[in-house]
Amino acid sequence: MALSLGACQSPARQDAYKVVGSSNSFMAPTVSGARNYTPAGEKDAPNSNVAYPDPETPIYYDRPLSESILSAIELGNYSRALQVSGYDRLLQMAGPYTVFAIPNEPMKHVSEQYPGGLLDPANAQALKNLMGFTIVPGKWSVDRLRRVIARMQTHAVGLRTLSGALLTVSVEPGTNQLVLSNAAGTINRIWVTGIPQSNGVLYFTQSALPPVFPALPVAGQSQVALGVKSAPLAAPASTTH
Repeated sequence: MALSLGACQSPARQDAYKVVGSSNSFMAPTVSGARNYTPAGEKDAPNSNVAYPDPETPIYYDRPLSESILSAIELGNYSRALQVSGYDRLLQMAGPYTVFAIPNEPMKHVSEQYPGGLLDPANAQALKNLMGFTIVPGKWSVDRLRRVIARMQTHAVGLRTLSGALLTVSVEPGTNQLVLSNAAGTINRIWVTGIPQSNGVLYFTQSALPPVFPALPVAGQSQVALGVKSAPLAAPASTTH
């Protein structure tokens, strides 16, 4: 069993303009652009100066999660899903929160598994569950996670997400890397680790990990997982922080 931990959050809005500015930033990778970009042909108009396949985008340490996620090209689909689910407003608050954001390719794969797409109003509950499973109350840096995990006999820690489902973080034997898993044991690897933010910490994952909820207290009721299968990135970047 993994130890379940929570944290206290502040409902106050995170006013980025009151944060002392700095030039400290992380250049977030982009891989989805190369899959969608088609160079101009001989008879086409010249390529735009900004139409490059894989532009990196800066994520500044002193900005709130809501701004950083919105500005990251590789989190475009995730950012839109946050807005539709309503969680984007929460990430404007002081928190703190730790976000395990899903890149474009896995988010696209998730959406394709639902009639009308995941953002369709008919799939609102599934969207809410999935997005809530990517957000954990508290500021969980890599160092803090490793310290807590080192004290556990199971070498794992369970973090209570906003969906209510437990997200387990453990150290993978052999690689010594932090990995995520749900209650069914499905693994999700971390792509970009622990970018500090003014109201929390931001990670990029390699897959979309479905939340798994405890069985309903009804006779004969089987365990229900309102989510989707994990879809790893075809070519994960090696960039970490």
